[in-house]
Amino acid sequence: MANNRKEPGIYHRGNRWEVDTFYHGQRLRDSCATLPAARKNLLKMKTLIDEARYLEKKRVPKETLGEFASEYLNWCADVRQKDLRSKKQRIGLIVCKLGKDTLLAKVTRATIESFQAERSSSMSRRNTLLKPATVNREMAALKHLLSKAVEWDVLDRNPAIGVKLFKETNRRLRYLSVEECRALLEACPTETLRRVVILALHTGMRKGEILNLKWQNVNLREGFIELIEQKNGERSVIPLSDYVIGILKSIPRRLDSEFVFAGKNKGEPFCDLKRQFAAAVKAARLEGVTFHVLRHTAASLLTMNGVDLKTVQEILRHKSVTMTQRYAHLSPEHKKAAVEALAAALQGDRTAKAEAA
Repeated sequence: MANNRKEPGIYHRGNRWEVDTFYHGQRLRDSCATLPAARKNLLKMKTLIDEARYLEKKRVPKETLGEFASEYLNWCADVRQKDLRSKKQRIGLIVCKLGKDTLLAKVTRATIESFQAERSSSMSRRNTLLKPATVNREMAALKHLLSKAVEWDVLDRNPAIGVKLFKETNRRLRYLSVEECRALLEACPTETLRRVVILALHTGMRKGEILNLKWQNVNLREGFIELIEQKNGERSVIPLSDYVIGILKSIPRRLDSEFVFAGKNKGEPFCDLKRQFAAAVKAARLEGVTFHVLRHTAASLLTMNGVDLKTVQEILRHKSVTMTQRYAHLSPEHKKAAVEALAAALQGDRTAKAEAA
């Protein structure tokens, strides 16, 4: 492929802009997606040389992907990131695929796009191709790990910048009918699971929020649960119905655990949810039901029973009303009222003219 030189030190090669030149006896090399980026990086490198900081900045880190991944996951645990278990699984898979002994500095955009392509053609445990959403969650984990490497001065720049995620197909929103909710509750193999499902259906809380719920965050007297976001310290208050308060009061408190839903091991939360929930779904003969469907169900039933979308947004703690809009089609009453008002106006105008005639 021909090399097209556009200006001193910058070349157009394929779909990339390459920096390759000498400045004060030091060779400068880089690869960028756009010409403006190449110009900017070339100027930055020259400035670093002028300030005698270039060799220091371009020092290749000796840290491997496996070593940094361990440091990254420790940080995730310290800040109590949501769904830490899934994050560990995804990062573990990434390290396994890219190689734990690979130098972090050797992870390039080509490496990342190759990983993405390989995962998109991989088979799931159900012998079907991995869904775009699954690959996107893995890519998001990798991108965040690399962004932290830049933030912690391990890398100079994030090689994942510019790597696009796959487009996800928006399928029909799955939620349970009242009859399906009852069937699921009746099929729960243990009382603990039944209480967990009740709390999810009546509050719209996420799985991680329920399993990590502690008694210190539950106010049965005032009737609410208080959650504190570890990431930003934001406080959320979840109202409880009298029925749910009664359910929580019926749970025996264990002296060896601070969790509302305590596990078998001392000091640990209930951890057998996945197996038991899958068994309950199968026994109830339900299809396409994951635990997160219970959150959709809470929002859907609220909407279908006349609760306005703004209130649903507040109860589910959506960051924006856009996330709540997917339930709008379940609440046609406001649209019906609008067209009835229009009809009344038009019919009223016609009636008035008829009376005047």
